[in-house]
Amino acid sequence: MLKLFLCFITALVMVTASGDFVVLHSPNSVLFNGNEEVEQSLLKEVLAAALGFTVKLRGIWNGISITDPFKLPEAVVVVAIEGVDSLDIPKGKRFPLNVNEVEETTWQALRERLEERDNDNTLVRISLGDGLDALGQSALGELKPTPIDETSLRALSLNKEEDKKFLEEVQLLHAIAKKAPSAIKPDSKSDIYWLVISGLRPIFDAYGSNSTTSREALSLLNNALNVIHDAFIQAYDGQVLIVAFTNDASKVHHIRSVTLERQKRDTSDTRDEQPENRKIEAEEDLKTNNTNISSDEMNNSTANNNNSDHSGNNENQDLTNKEHKIYSNTQNIGQVYNLSKKYSEDYPVIFNIFLWFGVVFVFSLLAICIAISQMDPGRDSIIYRMTSNRMKKDN
Repeated sequence: MLKLFLCFITALVMVTASGDFVVLHSPNSVLFNGNEEVEQSLLKEVLAAALGFTVKLRGIWNGISITDPFKLPEAVVVVAIEGVDSLDIPKGKRFPLNVNEVEETTWQALRERLEERDNDNTLVRISLGDGLDALGQSALGELKPTPIDETSLRALSLNKEEDKKFLEEVQLLHAIAKKAPSAIKPDSKSDIYWLVISGLRPIFDAYGSNSTTSREALSLLNNALNVIHDAFIQAYDGQVLIVAFTNDASKVHHIRSVTLERQKRDTSDTRDEQPENRKIEAEEDLKTNNTNISSDEMNNSTANNNNSDHSGNNENQDLTNKEHKIYSNTQNIGQVYNLSKKYSEDYPVIFNIFLWFGVVFVFSLLAICIAISQMDPGRDSIIYRMTSNRMKKDN
């Protein structure tokens, strides 16, 4: 049992995909604190909560707090960096990220969450790896990246395909930052800008993550993120949430395959063990019942079995019925669940109506009682008229 437990822990550690979730900028109304790990599948809840949307899963992550619900961010800018586990970003608040789904799945979930309320939101996803020709006329308008100055490069080279593709993505980031202040017109709608960078992983694979070329690529990427940071803050006057996270899709697929195999194996083992356990429990119950039978009954049953085949058949039938009852009881026991009570979607609305109506009613009644108790019984008041001596004399 101990070996099985150790193997399970080892397999779980091996398939756990880790990443980084970095908050580059957040307004004063949204605070990020602590260092608690967050799952990537929950990022849609975190980002939707920052925009003022209702969170469907409450109490799932304690790293975010809303201090002012009337000055929430007008937009969210997300930079997804594919193919790497961690990112050396010198600025921002960093949280460990459990990568349990691909980047596009997170984007689709967040987009659907915003489209449920309004269809007029600006929802932009730009995959920089597609290049300028594939992007064409983007949602921010025509992008015109500046040519790459090859003399400023130390280790990267435009003659290599991996380096050239990554440098083009960096230049597109600079072009987006240059276009954002003039193309964006803030309004009351919540906006999302989702930028995907996929050219960093080929650099790491070709040169190594600790090489001079990789360090130069990281430096260029950090500079581009700083430019994006300043541009969107200027466009939204600081009321914008800017985050970045890493995502390695290969590890996500590996986690899913290992999890599915483990679930299939556990299911097959459970199915194989259930008949054996049922037989053992049936035999133990039968032995317990047999020990409660007296010796006289045992002798009589033996004599009856020797004298009559009909009585033997009846006993076999009784044993079969007992075994059937044991099987049915064990099956029913396995189907007992400790489920919580289900509430309808209108429960919180009705609860708030009754709660605040009761509060207002109690305080209103208290105020009326205080006002009546302090009322001056002058001649113009009904209290004076009802308690006047003249009224009593007239009667």
